[in-house]
Amino acid sequence: MEFSNGWNNRILIVDDQEDIHRDFEEMLKPTLAKASTDSLAKVFDPEIDEDFLPEFELLHAQSGKEAYAKVKEAIEANNPIAAAYIDIRMPPGWDGVETTRKIREIDKDIEIVIMTAYTDKPLSEIISDMELLHKLLYVAKPFARREEVQQMSISLVEKWNVEKELADKNRQVAVTKQRLEAVLDSTRDAIAMFDTSGCLLFANREYRGMFGLDGKDLGEIPADDLREQIKQHFQEPTMFEKAESLSLTDVSEDVVEVKFPERKALYQFMAPVYDSEEDAIGRIAVYRDVSRELEIDQMKAEVLRLRAELEVEYSFDNIIGKSKEMHDVYELMKQAIQSDITVLVRGESGTGKELVAKSIHFNSSRRSEPFIAVNCAAIPETLIESELFGHERGAFTGAASRRIGKFEQANGGSILLDEIGEMPPSLQARLLRVLQEREIQRIGGTATIPINVRVIASTNRDLESALKAGSFREDLYYRIAAFPIFIPPLREHREDIPLLAEHFLNRASEKTGKSVTVISAEALQMLMDYDWPGNVREVENLIERAVLQETSDVLQASNLPSELNSVRRRTHLIASQGEELTVTEVLPLEEVERQALIRALEATGNNIRQTARVLGINRATVYRKMKKYELLEETG
Repeated sequence: MEFSNGWNNRILIVDDQEDIHRDFEEMLKPTLAKASTDSLAKVFDPEIDEDFLPEFELLHAQSGKEAYAKVKEAIEANNPIAAAYIDIRMPPGWDGVETTRKIREIDKDIEIVIMTAYTDKPLSEIISDMELLHKLLYVAKPFARREEVQQMSISLVEKWNVEKELADKNRQVAVTKQRLEAVLDSTRDAIAMFDTSGCLLFANREYRGMFGLDGKDLGEIPADDLREQIKQHFQEPTMFEKAESLSLTDVSEDVVEVKFPERKALYQFMAPVYDSEEDAIGRIAVYRDVSRELEIDQMKAEVLRLRAELEVEYSFDNIIGKSKEMHDVYELMKQAIQSDITVLVRGESGTGKELVAKSIHFNSSRRSEPFIAVNCAAIPETLIESELFGHERGAFTGAASRRIGKFEQANGGSILLDEIGEMPPSLQARLLRVLQEREIQRIGGTATIPINVRVIASTNRDLESALKAGSFREDLYYRIAAFPIFIPPLREHREDIPLLAEHFLNRASEKTGKSVTVISAEALQMLMDYDWPGNVREVENLIERAVLQETSDVLQASNLPSELNSVRRRTHLIASQGEELTVTEVLPLEEVERQALIRALEATGNNIRQTARVLGINRATVYRKMKKYELLEETG
């Protein structure tokens, strides 16, 4: 037989008699020896017919002090001795007991065999110090059977090396465990492992802190007490009990909430842990704080909701108007969304130019990207270039940090240059270059920044006159006017006034919490007679103010602004004085009644009950007059 490679085979012989040292040299030398049938070597390995003694490295000491010095020297050289045979009597100086005690002080792992001639006494009588009896054997002198010493030496060397190997592996396991625990302690997840009875085997720092287990000996906490303590931390203890009630082999996933030390939403995961034989030996529990993730998900959902609302708000259906003039606008908008062509929206103030621009953006392929609106008339001339293109730090006095301009902010989406006719001539040339090259340069910067932006411009100015006056560049005009859309003033499509008024009435009623749902016939006539210099915006503001003042369910003429009343009175005065009126311009009474009925139906959305109320007649009369004037088919 042979020892494994790298094993320690060093044996120390401690005796004051030279004959003993020679006996050991003879007994343990690595020569071929025929094993007798009853030898211990045969018992050790019955498959072999011949035994080779392994090669031992024998060291010798004549006294206890010399033995102590050799053991100490071996320890310091990191080449320890596996076993030692020590004679019990070695006068003068230390005897075998004292030598054993001294050696054990510096080497607790060495295997020691006491050699004694007192064969009739047990070892406990020979050595009264019970501490020394640990890992201690003895052999009688003189040696009756060499095989006994041989097998004992083989066993002691193997025992020392196996224990050393096991200790090394245990140290490696301990280091690995420490590293694993350090890794688990560094994670933000709360992780614990339980045995099959529910006792806690391990909990990382996050788990201990989450459930108030810091400073406690986890192994000594009864399973029932531990479950009760953990359950108290849950906002809904039944969620914890539900997971605890699962069988050992079940996997559980859920979202739970703890209430202290601070309120958190947790992702809970529980799963079995298996050994190499695929037997469940326990269960792992993981809690991950998902409060921030849920908050982000809620924010994303809110963004999607707001985006959906924007798409609804700026859909074509939400632009009010059924007149031919507005239908023409819709057709142009539908064509504009098919490409990224630069659009120029023209119209008087209040006609809804920004609404048209937003509708083009939110109905185009760029709907999910930013929409940035810039009012060129509202920004001082000294700041508009920085506002549009940004600037670098230190580009001018007051530029304490880099600023990202509107074009960069709108990258991938659309930018509305509102009231572009007010743009300073000095900036028009730079804007033209941006539109041509599709790149910008921040003020004070040297790098060019590519941009992918759809440009929509709007104006209420007469740009053709500005061209002639030289206040607007001709080349820029033709660049932005590639696809013009003109929004007519409200006075040119009066048939849309009732629809707009009803739309803003419903919106204002909902906003204020009032139940004003109908406009009286007199008030509607006043709205129709007015020229609306502020266009749609003026309608919205006027209706909102009137709803705030109204105390009934019907918007009355008395709550309309004084300028509308003065227009109404002026019309009546002209009629009463006969000014600018001819006989042919006076309507028959039936036609007046028919027009009033049509207007009331339009204002109420063909609601018969509301129409009867605003006209001050009953529903039967409304039906009769609708039949008389052939209006039933028109209203469906």
